[in-house]
Amino acid sequence: RDVTGVQTCALPISFIDMMHDFVGAYANKSASTEEFQKMVEKHMTAEMDIDGSHSMDWFFREWVYGTEIPSYRLEYSLTDAAAGRTQFTGHITQSDVSEGFRMRVPLYADLDGRIVNLGTVPMAGSMTSNVIRFQLPKRPRRMLLNANYDILASSVTADQK
Repeated sequence: RDVTGVQTCALPISFIDMMHDFVGAYANKSASTEEFQKMVEKHMTAEMDIDGSHSMDWFFREWVYGTEIPSYRLEYSLTDAAAGRTQFTGHITQSDVSEGFRMRVPLYADLDGRIVNLGTVPMAGSMTSNVIRFQLPKRPRRMLLNANYDILASSVTADQK
């Protein structure tokens, strides 16, 4: 976690390294989806282990075999804090999915036109997160979810109160 208390979000795996490994193992051979999943699991990080099973079943169940597409809503407020800082208070809602649907939802701040990834918030099923609170070094122009289209969603909204 970073200083905001939000799970930090770096590239979860070295995708290029994983793909080199996959191509090396299956060059001139057919590979099944299950074999690809095993390769992803070989390269998975703790952040990717959303359900604690040490497998990517959750991801393949949702994004390869499943058909659900979630909607996301961020509701937040920004208030002045000491030393020119800004207090963020908000929550994220994930909807239109079944109870078992899991995702880490990326949260961003627009700091003078520079989009900064603040981390991810774990979500499970159709739910609203606990209140998220942290301070930013300055007032952002706006807060965003999924600014870089990191995850598939049918709709994403962010509303400042």
